[in-house]
Amino acid sequence: MGFLISSANLGYLVAGLLLKDLASFPEYLLNWSHVAHIILGLVIGSRMAPVILSSVLLTYMGLVSCTIPQHANLVLSYLWMFFRSVSLCAGILGFCRAAGPKLRAACALVLVAMVVQVSRTLLPLFIAEDVLPRLSTERFSVETPEVRAMYCEDPVMRSRLGLICEPLEPLSWEEAEKRAAATLATISSAERHSLMQGIGWTALPKWLPAPLPAFPRRGYYMGNTPPIPRLGIPALKLHDAGNGFRNMPYPLGKVGTTIMWPCSLAFGATWDDTLIGQVAAAIGREYRGKGSNLILGPSVQVQRVARNGRNFEYMSGEDPYLGARLAAAYVRGVQSEGVIACLKHFGFNEQETRRMDGNSVVDERTAWELYYPPFESGVAAGAGSVMCSYNKVNGTHACANEELLIRDLKLKMGFRGFVMTDWWALHDRPEAAVVRGLDQEMPGAGAETFFYAAALEALEQAGGGEYKGYLGLPKERLYMEPAARILAAAFKMHLMERPSCTPGTDCVEAIESDQRSKANNDLARRVATESVILLQNDGVLPLRAESGLKTVALIGHALAARSWSTAEIGMAGDYYSGGGSGHCYVSDEQLATPLDRIQQRAASLNWKILTSLSHNVTEALAVARQADVSIILAATTAEEGKDRESLNLDDNANELIAAVAKDGRPTVVLAQVPGAVLMPWREDVSAIALMFLGGEHTGSAWASVLFGDVSPSGKLPVVIPISDEATIQPGLEGDVPYSEGLFTSYRAEDAAAKSAFPFGHGL
Repeated sequence: MGFLISSANLGYLVAGLLLKDLASFPEYLLNWSHVAHIILGLVIGSRMAPVILSSVLLTYMGLVSCTIPQHANLVLSYLWMFFRSVSLCAGILGFCRAAGPKLRAACALVLVAMVVQVSRTLLPLFIAEDVLPRLSTERFSVETPEVRAMYCEDPVMRSRLGLICEPLEPLSWEEAEKRAAATLATISSAERHSLMQGIGWTALPKWLPAPLPAFPRRGYYMGNTPPIPRLGIPALKLHDAGNGFRNMPYPLGKVGTTIMWPCSLAFGATWDDTLIGQVAAAIGREYRGKGSNLILGPSVQVQRVARNGRNFEYMSGEDPYLGARLAAAYVRGVQSEGVIACLKHFGFNEQETRRMDGNSVVDERTAWELYYPPFESGVAAGAGSVMCSYNKVNGTHACANEELLIRDLKLKMGFRGFVMTDWWALHDRPEAAVVRGLDQEMPGAGAETFFYAAALEALEQAGGGEYKGYLGLPKERLYMEPAARILAAAFKMHLMERPSCTPGTDCVEAIESDQRSKANNDLARRVATESVILLQNDGVLPLRAESGLKTVALIGHALAARSWSTAEIGMAGDYYSGGGSGHCYVSDEQLATPLDRIQQRAASLNWKILTSLSHNVTEALAVARQADVSIILAATTAEEGKDRESLNLDDNANELIAAVAKDGRPTVVLAQVPGAVLMPWREDVSAIALMFLGGEHTGSAWASVLFGDVSPSGKLPVVIPISDEATIQPGLEGDVPYSEGLFTSYRAEDAAAKSAFPFGHGL
């Protein structure tokens, strides 16, 4: 066993050597925890610790010296955290073994203290607690589709339960601000500051391996503020994301209790703002039933980098006008259900590579004509909040950028809601953020955190903060501005007039409640179907009985792929929902694969079905040669935190498709993707249809289009390029100049030559 562990550690050390980044070595050298672990390793080595324990420590020292980027690869990131934690534990155990009896007793106390610390830290993640004052002494009644069906016609129960049975009309900003001002006149500074920083997350010990530095406690949402019962102010309960409620496994939620909707880029492919308004309203009802009153969406950035790992989340595609139309429809739809919309990510967050420290360099014309219109439109539709992004913009981090947040957003666009950070996106102290347009920090624990009440109070007492004065307000008024805007957004959506659970025990039932309904399932199926884009067709589609077909070959492992994150919390994407904070969860029973649905339809026509559920070319050719037509489903996915390595489909799908098509029989290719992909075989196949990650009804959507139940109506919201080189690449340096200006996508002078299928195309 010792040999195996040592060998594994040595292999990981070699990986570190291959991936080293000497430029960032000083940063790691100055990190106290790394230095402490190195010293501990040297101490243990000097005391003749066991070989196994020493090998772990030496491996970790190798990691530090090689400076493996912790976010470069998910597997490496987890291994990094694992070895860091094991190093500390190994150090203590090794020291205890080498020490004398007296020191062993001290070691035992240290180990007990570590166990107690971990237990106290992790307990609130699994057992809900009541630590906040409840808004109401009455038990909160969860709103489900069944409750609405039962009581919407009963005015007494409807009022008592706070049901919204018709679209809600938000207050005007003037009236909302008037009510906020009245409340602000009676609020204490401590209460005001409590609105400006999230709560409910537990920071984990730095030596404990985890994908995030903190996690929300049981009964809490992705973002929370405390209620202020004496003023009737409910807790803000923020949750991911714009393409559906992020319904994670226990203890953070209950899988399968909301719809896995198509991704937001699929919304964009419908080019139907009326439909997207209906979808947003349906998602809003699910959020309200879950107890949330603020949805962390929609994501409306105009896409610039085709390989961006989060393009599946961005409904604007590559066009500002398309994005503007859909953003407004989404905001109006979700807010008609009493849920505050959050436009994100502002701004110029068009790649995941170096998203924490990259500096987007953008001129004003490019900003206003290409990247701002979806945000402007969402603001005009009444969006209550905006999320600032991780990156820098023209040299200053977005969440402390006065030109971005005040000059452009609040003044020129006329935004009257509040600005929150992305999670851990604030890199500046309160004096460099509060007076420069930031209103709220999330999540309030773990990593870099700044908006503590004491720090905000000290800032005001000292009259601190430097700013350029775009708003023309004195500092005293700027200090009040965040709370005024947060309260105005809450009043606008009538949050003070409806029952609301308080995070903790009070919200557990709502978070775990079943919000699925037949109406929402039907709508999700419809939007998935209407997002399908038929790129080419020589007449082989639709598949009909009268066409003389008798045998169909179904090829590709994506046909039977399951959702990859149904039972565990993770950032991984799959072929139905992209990875990260935008990932939605369903149970295996709720997800019907494309294979299931296509086989059902073919069986109803008494057709023979042959399958090759792999990418083995020999096996695929064997079934294709027995069939009248071959249907190949090829796919890829993407996830937050990193850009796609290429625009290729997974597992050498291009070679598989080319081989089957070359054999001469009719070949239909279905592409299930998170954004633009390469199709070098396009001229050799009979038909191509594309769907951006379509959620749990992907299989039904494919079957409806293939068999002619629905005529495909989707249009490309992005260009399908002829090559990876024909697209803008992620910037690898600190500065990311938008030197192409307006000329991205179809606006580029050589767009036609670089496009396999142009923007807007769809048969």
